[in-house]
Amino acid sequence: MKKVKVLLTSACIFSLISGLVACQMKDTKSAVSKSETAATGAFSNEPHTLVGEARQLTFTGPKSGEGYFSPDGKKMIFQSEREPGNPFYQMYILDLISGDTTRVSPGHGKTTCGWIHPSMKKVLYSSTHLDPETKKKTQEEYDNRKKAVKARYSWSFDDNYDIFSSDLNGKSIQRLTREKGYDAEGSYSPDGQWIAFASNRAGYTEKLEGEDKKLFEQDPSYMMDIYIMKADGTEVKRLTDSKGYDGGPFFSADGKKITWRRFSPNGSTAEIFTMNVDGSDQKQVTKLKSMSWAPYFHPSGDYIIFGSSVLGYHNFELFIVDAEGKKAPVRVTSDEGFDGLPVFTPDGNSLSWTHRNEKGDSQIFIAKWDDAQARKLLGLSAQDPAAGSLTAEVKVEDIKKWVYYLASPELQGRGTGTGEEKIYTAKLAQLLKSWGLTGAGPNGSFFETFEFTSGVGLGAANSLEVVGSFKKKYTVSKDFEPVSFSKTGDFREAPVVFAGYGIKAPASDKEAEYNSYKGLDVKGKWVMVLSDLPANVSPQRRHYLNLYSRLQHKVTVAKNEGAVGIIVTNGPESGLPEKFGKIKFEGSLSESTLGVLRLSTSAAQEMIRYAGQDLIKLQMKLDKGEMLEGFVIPSAYIKAQVDLQFQKAQGINVVAKLAVVGADSAVMIGAHGDHLGHGQFGSSLAKTGEAGKAHVGADDNASGVAGVMELAHYYANLKASKPGLLKKNIYFGIWSGEELGNLGSSHFTKNMAKHNITAYINMDMIGRFKDRVFVQGLGSADNWTRLAEEVGVRSAVPMIVQEDPYLPTDSLAFYLAGVPTANFFTGSHAEYHSPRDIPEMVNYEGVARVLTAVRSLTDLLVDSKLPMVKYVKVAGAQNRLEGRSFRVYLGTVPDYSQEGVKGVRISGASKDSPAEKAGLKDKDIITEFGGTKIENLYDYVYTLQSVKPNQETIMKILRDGKPLELKITPKLKE
Repeated sequence: MKKVKVLLTSACIFSLISGLVACQMKDTKSAVSKSETAATGAFSNEPHTLVGEARQLTFTGPKSGEGYFSPDGKKMIFQSEREPGNPFYQMYILDLISGDTTRVSPGHGKTTCGWIHPSMKKVLYSSTHLDPETKKKTQEEYDNRKKAVKARYSWSFDDNYDIFSSDLNGKSIQRLTREKGYDAEGSYSPDGQWIAFASNRAGYTEKLEGEDKKLFEQDPSYMMDIYIMKADGTEVKRLTDSKGYDGGPFFSADGKKITWRRFSPNGSTAEIFTMNVDGSDQKQVTKLKSMSWAPYFHPSGDYIIFGSSVLGYHNFELFIVDAEGKKAPVRVTSDEGFDGLPVFTPDGNSLSWTHRNEKGDSQIFIAKWDDAQARKLLGLSAQDPAAGSLTAEVKVEDIKKWVYYLASPELQGRGTGTGEEKIYTAKLAQLLKSWGLTGAGPNGSFFETFEFTSGVGLGAANSLEVVGSFKKKYTVSKDFEPVSFSKTGDFREAPVVFAGYGIKAPASDKEAEYNSYKGLDVKGKWVMVLSDLPANVSPQRRHYLNLYSRLQHKVTVAKNEGAVGIIVTNGPESGLPEKFGKIKFEGSLSESTLGVLRLSTSAAQEMIRYAGQDLIKLQMKLDKGEMLEGFVIPSAYIKAQVDLQFQKAQGINVVAKLAVVGADSAVMIGAHGDHLGHGQFGSSLAKTGEAGKAHVGADDNASGVAGVMELAHYYANLKASKPGLLKKNIYFGIWSGEELGNLGSSHFTKNMAKHNITAYINMDMIGRFKDRVFVQGLGSADNWTRLAEEVGVRSAVPMIVQEDPYLPTDSLAFYLAGVPTANFFTGSHAEYHSPRDIPEMVNYEGVARVLTAVRSLTDLLVDSKLPMVKYVKVAGAQNRLEGRSFRVYLGTVPDYSQEGVKGVRISGASKDSPAEKAGLKDKDIITEFGGTKIENLYDYVYTLQSVKPNQETIMKILRDGKPLELKITPKLKE
């Protein structure tokens, strides 16, 4: 015999559960596992913190529930048993700002299922107040509640329920439905033109026979289906026609979909469904085989929250499921009693639901909602901020949206010049434009592009051959491969010399000289060297030799010794793998004059054997630190052809202007958006096993970009609401190419004079706030420290101020262009430049605190038309272009756009430095130093390691294309 549905099936009712307590199902607090399969269906029970800071919202009356937010999130319409003289629900509006509550239903009869119109001028609800037997039914309800033995609760599908609308004060009531039957569970479409609702009217108009007639007489919900009508009650259309109860329809935020729950014909189970607003494409989303009901879309439309009895009727819990139903639902709540009727705030940052305790009291609760975590649990992509609801206030929830989006796997580490960079920069520009900002790039565009070398590939003409008595042809990408900074072209036959590790390190006060070239003539020859440095020397010795062991340094040494090329091999004792087949872009040395090749260990061993030597034995001795004389490989001449194809790409800056009427100067706020991609850009610190993984850069620097966007939104809104508070234009910049050397910001500063930027605030890695934020570069202007003091008092954010403006971030580009700078930074960490820098590690409350300080500083800067800070040229810490571990100091400041320059171009000299005293200036190109020709940065760095401090030496430069000779005295570092 078929089971008959006899109780409790309305999506409008939370109190139905009391009638089902006797039903025994799985215990609610059974053992937790990551993927749990209950008797009635599969769901995820993984521990999480999706809801936080939950609090009770309603207190009056024994029962309140089913609360739905207004479009602006400032009001809630809900039903409650609190009206004197009426035991039934009435409809109320709660002002979430003032706390005032207003009844909007007539006050008599039964009322349920309210909704606020998008215009904020009217509401709808379902009511029986026109029923002539209202007074009688009211008294019967009071009498029943006084009985010692109360009847099991069952929701009334009173056929006098009709849908009504009224204004927000309960006036101007209009009847929207008139058919006999239960018309309820209504909600407006997002555009306010339509109402979706549930009705069993067909049970009264259609001729029912047999089982259908019997079931409808026993349970009127059997004929409930979903309908849609115009907001004035016209153009009614039936969307579903299924045996059993279809009810609780809600629109998605974009108005394209409806979600509802469908009971089985016998009423034993209910599942969640979705469909298009015209009734097409009906899909089952859940398969829990339990009582799942009251579904509600997240504002993104990506997932649905609902209540379910999968853990037992005595313990309804909330669950979420992706809108396509591809993954198992995820459990949200874990409380005793009933949790149901969930609804998100319009911005998706909070969740409200109805909780019923063991006593039968039910009230509405609200809590913060973690959308980012929900998406991760459901296997969904991070929410596109442009598709979400961002507030003009700086909020933790919005910061989190930005970071999770920017650091999502889909953006693959935001490498400079990649397709992913185009995607996220387009989103940023889209939002900036929507907030009323204008483009500050060329021709009013939000984008500013620049070209750079992004990679290298092998051409078709690479070859390597040994001729003479020893003959051998090698295969590219198997036996050898050119290095990206090799000279290209043909190399005629030349002898080969083995030079050990190829290191030339001068003696120091603690370390002896190390010279692989001692007594060796390599002029006009190829030099074969081992990679890295001696493996089995003392840590102190390794540390010292490490300064001279980089391949670029070895190339410079070989060039200075007169070699025509250098061949590097790992050697059999290194334990290093051969990495042929995918040439890595390791930088270009502009006009390099040496061929640079990598050779397989087996090929190198064979060549060394021809000279009567054993490479294994040689390397073992060298690894102990022994000095061995180099040797020529007899009658072996190398000829080669190097064909490298360099790839160009375009980096994309996003630049926007918030124009202020009457302003003639500006302040700029910026952060870099690029990161390391999969480690192929910049300097990856990935551990073993992490190579090739996306470096998503949550702290570095999704946190900084989030800060820029939050402040852009805030100030755009401030300008609209209180325009008189802003006296300067505000520019916002998201830079590309920072990880490659401040390429984007440097490009912008070359043409920024027209913007009259009087101060620049940078945010780089502000996501790991612990107990303070570093405010750096304050020595760049005369008044920063005083302003910082005021900011500290205003914001109550603990700050550590630092003066040095020569920082490894975009603020340096502005400082070198003569703009006072301040950089906000919360400190480095173990996850820096690795795939482990993920959104879960970010302190979002901390980011919000940092932004409080940044906003306070910005307020001080834009409060007056006059400049608040004046540029000061200062001496930098002695570690800029020269590097932190070098003995000598010149004070040269790098120009990060070295591409196409033969020599080393500088951006200036630190105050009172040897470079400034020698007369070096911005854009000078160093071509010779200490007797060494300088063709690239590595030549310069190598020479710095070898010159003697406090001894005058000659530096040759090009200034505006003309050669000059300067005298400079390197200084010993303090």
